Amino acid sequence: MYDTIMDQYHRALKRFREEINDSKATAKLKGLIARNGRHEETLSDVSFDIKIEDDWMERIEVAIPHLEAAIREDRQFIKSEGNISPIERVRKVSRASVEHLARHSEMITHVPDEGEDLIPDKLKVYENESNYAVYENRVLYMVICYARDFIDHRLFRISNAWKERSAEMKFAKKVNAQGGTIEVEFRLSDSTGGLADAEEENGRKIARIESMSGALAMLLNMPLMREMALAPMVSPPITRTNVLRMDTHFKEVVALYDFLSSYEGEGYSIEKRQFNVSPFPAEMEDELTDMIILSMYLNYKYGKDAGEELEARYVAEEQKREEERRRKFEELIKGGNLSPEQEKQLLLHMITVREAEIEKLRRKLSEANRMQVALQEAANKQSLLEDRIKQIMLERESVTSRLAAEKNQETMRAEGLAQTVAETERERDEQLAKNRYLSARINGLLEQYAVKSPGRDMSEREEFLELEKEREAFERFYEKNWKSARKKIRKRILWGRK
Repeated sequence: MYDTIMDQYHRALKRFREEINDSKATAKLKGLIARNGRHEETLSDVSFDIKIEDDWMERIEVAIPHLEAAIREDRQFIKSEGNISPIERVRKVSRASVEHLARHSEMITHVPDEGEDLIPDKLKVYENESNYAVYENRVLYMVICYARDFIDHRLFRISNAWKERSAEMKFAKKVNAQGGTIEVEFRLSDSTGGLADAEEENGRKIARIESMSGALAMLLNMPLMREMALAPMVSPPITRTNVLRMDTHFKEVVALYDFLSSYEGEGYSIEKRQFNVSPFPAEMEDELTDMIILSMYLNYKYGKDAGEELEARYVAEEQKREEERRRKFEELIKGGNLSPEQEKQLLLHMITVREAEIEKLRRKLSEANRMQVALQEAANKQSLLEDRIKQIMLERESVTSRLAAEKNQETMRAEGLAQTVAETERERDEQLAKNRYLSARINGLLEQYAVKSPGRDMSEREEFLELEKEREAFERFYEKNWKSARKKIRKRILWGRK
């Protein structure tokens, strides 16, 4: 990829330099720049030709799944240890404990009575303890450590060479030109190594090595391997036990060790290349001055916001050149007797003109197509928006109707609640008046029959105010019944009616 980019810029630079017309002013400026600051020009490049062999990487990658499978077998042996304990501390009696007791009768100090069980004073209790430090596991741990060190050594050397790649270019120029001073300082530092295809391949291989190193570190972090780290390390040569010879995964463990321990060479090669130059060669200096003037152009274009002005002058110059070419070829055609070279130039000119016209038409057609597509998209969007507006209007009408109906229901419910509250308050007032009347009547009866009410003190403000309300209620009751009584008296006395 990097090579392709460099090829593109090489072609573009050649065309760029062909297009530039070194006028007298341009040549003078380039000469001033080229002659200045030569002692500060430096170019250096340090690279490494790294070739990494695939054989050892492939062998370790094949073995890693077997290493993990061998760890997961959890090989162990059971170690049985016995301790003599008082009989009252014994919780479980095994066959081995009984056999030991049969051989050591001194643990029985008294004979039981007839019909009773024989109970010794002491008993040897056996406990089984799992021990994972078997020889095969220790060999497995040793091989994984060996493979890890094998990889890390090579990864360290290759990574150091990879990191030491560098390319640097710097220069500083100060030119006293007409009207002022031009100062340029430039420094480029590139540690990518160019990222050429070979470097990209090495990058993928380094990623493979790092992946293998991480996988081995994960295996060493498994519980069984952490326990083997505390056991004594196995020293070569490896004794081929039945497990190491017959088990599928442990066979691969031994095979990996044999491969790594007998591997010849480093598995990679590193060749350092270094290039330094100061000052720059003439061709590079010439190209460098073009780059500096190009930077001045960018500063002029964007610093003075002269993009439109430059474009207008460019279009005018192109039209002028085209007009000049057309005039020349018209003169040649009128003069007749064209030489083969002139005919060739004329044909090339006509082809160029036609290609330019065709390209212009293509651009216009492409622009028209884009506008047509944009117009169709706008029409579709407008149609969708109109449909959406209609849907929103319908939803609004539906919501308005529902809100109106709900509002009417709420109004009716509120009116009903208000009427219920009024009726309840009226009933409450009537009941309160009735209660006060009854209370006043009770108090009157108590006073009439000289019955004292224990703990009844009506002299406090609240009690006295309530007493007044009771009197008013009784007086209203009295007035209402007095009216009825007067009517009955008149009927009976004045008119003789019953």
